[in-house]
Amino acid sequence: MTWRIVTPLALLAALAMTAAATAQETAPPSGQELFQQRCAACHGEQGWATRVLARRVPAGQGALENRDLLPAALVRLAVRRGIGSMPPIRRTELSDADLAAIATYLEDRP
Repeated sequence: MTWRIVTPLALLAALAMTAAATAQETAPPSGQELFQQRCAACHGEQGWATRVLARRVPAGQGALENRDLLPAALVRLAVRRGIGSMPPIRRTELSDADLAAIATYLEDRP
């Protein structure tokens, strides 16, 4: 008769541990992580967009992560509308929340 009590308790404990582990695993990525995943191929140190921007901005600031001043509002506008040879990025390609995280990351860099 004891196994009838222990089994449901063990099952509940296992479910609780699984739910806690899943919650930790699904934490949203940081703005820096999103930038690396979504933007760095073009806008990182070796990106082609960095080389293009290097001709238009102060020396050493072609890579977006190196910019002294990059307002989040400008990042959001450039991403959604496109700018120069960069096409607009739709909400289905990059969510508003992910874009906000990237824009905040770029704006708040020291």
